[in-house]
Amino acid sequence: MDLFKVGKLYHIGIAVHDALKVAKLYSDVLGLEIEHDETVPDQGVRAIMLSNDKSNSSAIELLEPVVENSSISKFLEKRGEGMHHICYLVEDINVGIKFLEDKNIEMIDRVPREGLNSTIVAFAHPKSLNGVLIELAQKV
Repeated sequence: MDLFKVGKLYHIGIAVHDALKVAKLYSDVLGLEIEHDETVPDQGVRAIMLSNDKSNSSAIELLEPVVENSSISKFLEKRGEGMHHICYLVEDINVGIKFLEDKNIEMIDRVPREGLNSTIVAFAHPKSLNGVLIELAQKV
């Protein structure tokens, strides 16, 4: 099998209690602008993407729980606000999932699921990657 390579660092996910409040702070302090704001009821999360369009840089994804038992609310209970995951763009997410599984990386999502901002995504378990939750995302 050819070596699989991730693409650009797409975003860094940060779990927060109030995404709009943090977005305003990051806008005022870092000059980032809201690029996308979406609530996904079935995942129990609101996500606000922030970026600096001028630099074509990677984005910051602020994740706020909108229901009590979402994965983000559980994360916040256990760890508090802070970095949640790192996301890389890939050309073919199914190739990425297979490649990681072939390398004995435990996948949370063995089949891609709908993500935010017109993507399909799959997460690799942090216990397989030195404590870091890695997300693969493919634009659709």
